[in-house]
Amino acid sequence: MQKPILISALAATILLSGCASTGGKRDLSQSLYLRGQFAWWDALDEYKVKKAGPDLYVASVELKADGQPYELKFGDAAWSAGTNCGFLSQEDQMLEFGKKSKANCSSVFENFKFNPPETGVYSFYLDNSGEQPVVYVEPANK
Repeated sequence: MQKPILISALAATILLSGCASTGGKRDLSQSLYLRGQFAWWDALDEYKVKKAGPDLYVASVELKADGQPYELKFGDAAWSAGTNCGFLSQEDQMLEFGKKSKANCSSVFENFKFNPPETGVYSFYLDNSGEQPVVYVEPANK
């Protein structure tokens, strides 16, 4: 007699979790940060993303041009799956002006790299409007 109750409870759990995950995209500006070597990988308020469009997020950081690339990614304070956005494939790893790199928002060690051409402030964007999120960089004064 307990078996049908257990099966019903399991089926209800599966159905409810499926509904919760298909409820549409959430506003990431409340939980997402630009994280990287420039901040010792910490989730700092000054690098919290701002909403720049319906599914577009941006954070800016001052970087020194010393010939070495910075490693970075978008992530929440807990590095949660689904909000830990690094590169999708090797050709997407290096961020360059005018290039949109595909992102994997369940990444672990796939950090983007960016080598600033000159010391200055750069804006990093996460565009989550399409089926595949993309990341790109622009000079902040653009």
